Amino acid sequence: MAFLDSTNEALAIIQIQRILRDLELLENEYSSVPVSGVFEDETRQALMEFQSRYSLEANGIVDYETWSLLHLIHHQTRFERLGVRRVQLIPKSRDVEILPGDKNDIIYVIQYMLSQISTKHDEFGEISFTGVYDEITENAIREFKRKNLFDDTGVIDSATLEALFEEYESVILERG
Repeated sequence: MAFLDSTNEALAIIQIQRILRDLELLENEYSSVPVSGVFEDETRQALMEFQSRYSLEANGIVDYETWSLLHLIHHQTRFERLGVRRVQLIPKSRDVEILPGDKNDIIYVIQYMLSQISTKHDEFGEISFTGVYDEITENAIREFKRKNLFDDTGVIDSATLEALFEEYESVILERG
């Protein structure tokens, strides 16, 4: 876990354990990986088996390469082996316009991204996941747009959505 800081380590371990558990359950009828947030022997053994299976150094250490491959393989197994279809939350049209007062599923995603971005910048306040483009969400969008040199209207358009996705991805990648 060399690339994680201590504040995110327990959450990262839980995520690793869930992925290893899912992968084991797809291949076997049982899993020995507990989801505890503690990197114990069962987790280390499952991780070493994963590393060996995918030609990584089987050292039981979650480095960037192992972390990335865990997520890639997990993603592939869930979507390809299980036949799960992706849900299209983001409008395909380039003419997106989300206005204060709107209610729909994309707003949950926007609120989640804003909450994650705020952990880095801490200027949005407490964002609730309501699916409603409420005043708190609007204020966060206005602040986000000001920081990104957009007109600080409360309207979420395609450019705003794209900038949100880029900033969200940047925050997540920085966490490792």
